Amino acid sequence: MQNGMDGSITTSKGISLPRPKLRALQKILRNRQGLVAVLILLPMIAFAFLAPVLPLQDPLKSNITASLQPPSTDNLFGTDKLGRDIFSRTVSGMQTSMMVGIIVATITLCGGLLIGSVSGFFGGRMDRFIMGIVDIFLSFPSLLLAIGMVAIFGAGMLPVIIAISIADLPRAIRLQRSLVLSVKSGAFIDAARMVSAPTHWLLFRHIIPNTLAPMLVAASITAANAILTEASLSFLGLGITPPEPSLGNIIREGQMYLQEAWWISTLPGLVIFAIAISLHLLSDGIREVLDPRSKR
Repeated sequence: MQNGMDGSITTSKGISLPRPKLRALQKILRNRQGLVAVLILLPMIAFAFLAPVLPLQDPLKSNITASLQPPSTDNLFGTDKLGRDIFSRTVSGMQTSMMVGIIVATITLCGGLLIGSVSGFFGGRMDRFIMGIVDIFLSFPSLLLAIGMVAIFGAGMLPVIIAISIADLPRAIRLQRSLVLSVKSGAFIDAARMVSAPTHWLLFRHIIPNTLAPMLVAASITAANAILTEASLSFLGLGITPPEPSLGNIIREGQMYLQEAWWISTLPGLVIFAIAISLHLLSDGIREVLDPRSKR
């Protein structure tokens, strides 16, 4: 058995086995929930981030003569009160929502890993100080906390990302701290300490890698929650400001036309539902791949 230059493994019979990352992807695709999540997310991601090069209508272009038109071959999701194409606006809103979800999940993952590791590993006054602040933030519902942060930072994409990140970061810190407390009591940590391994080596070589799997699962759930929170803020008029399309403000604009033009709010709402559900399903798939012991 030989190792290939690309990290693949070749057996004595010449059979090339996939690299670990490819094996992980294969496991996710073999998982029913993971497969459903990928089949839902991939087309949405493709539409959202390839929108500028796709032959879609301008999401900001108005056409009063085509106001409140139902779904058709020309307008797949119909039009709104200003005659704007709901499909192109939904695709643009998906891009906004996914960017918010990805950035917030990345911030909370990195911040949670760093701050939670420091808190759990060192303990003492630093741990009590950090967890005291975390407990204060966790005493508020995340949406209410995000609303308060938006009131401070203002509306727009960047303030929304900052607000949601601040609201979600305490949960990531608490989760990582609990994982570190469990890992640092392991025999391999004691062995590393006996040979005078430096603190940064213990943290980045032993502690964080052994807590990464559940944190990645939590990050995918955080992305889903961030998308829902952004949509809620935009629906309340506190998030992405019109005319810039967001799934939340599209639904808000269509709420007064639910009876005569149901498609304005309903179809973007179904898109939000599909994204959130698929991310939760993906988290289950990631959990089973990275932590087989979690299988029921």
